Amino acid sequence: MFRQDYIMRTIRVFIDALILLIRARRDQDTHRARSIITQTWEDIFGLSTASVMALSERTLLSMLMKRSGGAVDTALMAARLFKEDGTLAMADGQEEDGRRLYLKALNCYLEIAVEPSIETEDFRWISEDISTTGLVTDPHEAIGELLGLLEHVELPVSTSMLLFTYYERYGRYASAEDVLFHAMDDHPAEPEFARLGMAFYERLESAEDDRLERGGLPRDEVREGLEQLRRRIRRAGHVFD
Repeated sequence: MFRQDYIMRTIRVFIDALILLIRARRDQDTHRARSIITQTWEDIFGLSTASVMALSERTLLSMLMKRSGGAVDTALMAARLFKEDGTLAMADGQEEDGRRLYLKALNCYLEIAVEPSIETEDFRWISEDISTTGLVTDPHEAIGELLGLLEHVELPVSTSMLLFTYYERYGRYASAEDVLFHAMDDHPAEPEFARLGMAFYERLESAEDDRLERGGLPRDEVREGLEQLRRRIRRAGHVFD
């Protein structure tokens, strides 16, 4: 009973915070909106904003996943709050801070999406009390929106790896391939992308044709991609055991 009461309280705090944030944005009251976010971090997570910002997205997710109930929703709440904070920073003309917060939001969503303990069908808002409010976005759509907001930002190596893993895990093979080659262009000295790519194509070679078709990467394109990767590896001089 106590656990259920805690989960319901957390959900109510989050929904109320989103409603208040919408009102504050409508009134262009960024100071009020930022206060709401600060209070929500403390009410839901028991952490100050400074403490949250000091944690990596992986560490924060690990902490949240140890909770006994509502872990997926709570983790998605964190991702959404990062995004809201980024939007506020952009509205204040703090573009560097805004992009940094958007990146934290993206990393958070991706960490949840690729978390092995979370089944792919469970990467969504679990609570109907949240999902039916019309206040939240489907997590996959949220990732797409953040990628659009960060379109002209060179993603860090760690984020590119998460994005690559995310696309493959959810069967979007053509998108995974695009991320792979873009990341190799952006980080030519990073051999880990070549390792990821070789393993990726090995897995695809054993996949069924219809699965590859659904993923946007037919078998002949898998072979072409593998050859292109091998040429890049030879040019870069990467040597693997």
